[in-house]
Amino acid sequence: MKIRKLLFLLLLLPLTVVAQTEQKYLKGAVPVNEQGVVVFSHTYDVPGTSKTEILKRLTDFTQQQLIKGENALPQCRIVESDEANSLLAARIEEYLYFKKKAWVTHRTRFFYDVIYQVEDNKFTVSLQRLHYIYEPEETPNDKLQDYRAEDWITDANALTPKGQLTRMAGKFRRFTIDRKNEIFREAAKAAGAQLKTKTVVVEE
Repeated sequence: MKIRKLLFLLLLLPLTVVAQTEQKYLKGAVPVNEQGVVVFSHTYDVPGTSKTEILKRLTDFTQQQLIKGENALPQCRIVESDEANSLLAARIEEYLYFKKKAWVTHRTRFFYDVIYQVEDNKFTVSLQRLHYIYEPEETPNDKLQDYRAEDWITDANALTPKGQLTRMAGKFRRFTIDRKNEIFREAAKAAGAQLKTKTVVVEE
């Protein structure tokens, strides 16, 4: 009986993981502020670290991993570095790949501002002013298509009436959230923050 129960739980676990993974892209996953602007933001604790040191680490991370990143474009740059107010901001333009293989490439140019507000022992990272440009080879009419996040990846635009991802805007939403999570996670690691990990426990 126990073996049958264990086999059932093992079969059910992948479905549960898939459902939990999909949930992170659905309702409420793209925050919009009172002005109707998409802003992703998160605060990380970095115990025992001065704001000067955190700012230095984040500056190095932004230069090496975003401005000089693998998919970065030449327009990337730091637009504000204010040590007195513990503020760092960069404007990033990079390729966001939906598919990247030897025989097929599907991508968009992805623009965003990354902003860090730093204090002793913690910092807040935000992504805002997000928009996308499909290059001519990606569109059937050979014209640039500029999509603002507010008109494209919000709940109202990227979810069906049943709350599922739409085909096109939903794809942008999914890959944007994944990229945001990657940037936030790597910035936190670079700053020395302690990241929480989830553990899945299967009871006997």
